[in-house]
Amino acid sequence: MIFFHHSDAKAFEKVWETKGFHNPESAVYDAKESVLYVSNMDGEALKKDGKGGVSKISTEGKIIDLSWVKGMNAPKGVDIFQGNLYVSDIDRLVKINLKTKATKSFPIPNAKFLNDVAVDSVGNVYVSDMMDNSIHRVTKQGKVSVWLKDNKLEGPNGLLVIDDTLYVASWGIMKKGSTATSKMGNIKKVDINNKTISQFGSSIPIGNLDGIEADGSGGFFITDWMHGKLMQVNSNGAIKGHTLLGQGSADLEYI
Repeated sequence: MIFFHHSDAKAFEKVWETKGFHNPESAVYDAKESVLYVSNMDGEALKKDGKGGVSKISTEGKIIDLSWVKGMNAPKGVDIFQGNLYVSDIDRLVKINLKTKATKSFPIPNAKFLNDVAVDSVGNVYVSDMMDNSIHRVTKQGKVSVWLKDNKLEGPNGLLVIDDTLYVASWGIMKKGSTATSKMGNIKKVDINNKTISQFGSSIPIGNLDGIEADGSGGFFITDWMHGKLMQVNSNGAIKGHTLLGQGSADLEYI
C-alpha cells in the first residue's frame, strides 16, 4: 500500500509505503478514529477459501492489526457508514460493526464478480458486478436487488456516491470469457433517482479503471489496474496528471 501527497503545485509525491499485506484491494478512511481499513484478498479473486480479511492501519502507514477481521474469501470494495464497514466478498456483501466486529452477510443472488462498494446518504449500499454489467443495491433495511443492469456501464468497477449521483469507473468492454478489453473504460454518471446513465466528460477511453475518489476540485483520482496508473482527471474528464505504480493498482482512498 502506497500513500501519496498531491497538490496543484506539484505532481504525485510518495510519502510512505507499507508492505506485508496479502493482495490488498481497497482502502477506506475512518475519520472518526483516524485509521484506514484495507481489504486483503489473499488469493484468487473468485476463490472461496476463507483466507481473505481486513487490516487496520494508521494514517502514517503503521499496521495496527493485519488480521483485524479474518475468515473472508476474496474481499474487495469497502465503504463506511454509521459505524459499520461494508465489504464485497465475491457473491455477498458483508457488514462489519467497527466497534464489536460483529458481522452480517447479505448474499447477492446470481452475482458473478462483486467489486466496489459505495453507500449513499440514507444508507443504501451499491455494489458493482464488473462481469455482469450490473449494480446491486442493499437497502438499509437489508433488501437486496439488482438495482441497474445495462451494457452502457461497460464493466462497472469503482463506485462513488456524491449527492444524487453514482459515479462509475468502468473497466471497459470485455472480450468474451476474458478481462481483456476491446475498448477501455472511462467514467460514467448514474442519476440515483431515475437511473439514467450519462458520460462524465469525454467518451474517449482512458483505461481499465478500478478505483475512483473525488479530488475536491470537481474532478477525480482514478486508478488503471491493467496499466498500473494513478491518474487525476479534471471537471471536464481530461487527464491532468498521472504516476506509474505497476499493474494491479486497485482501489484508492483520498484523505
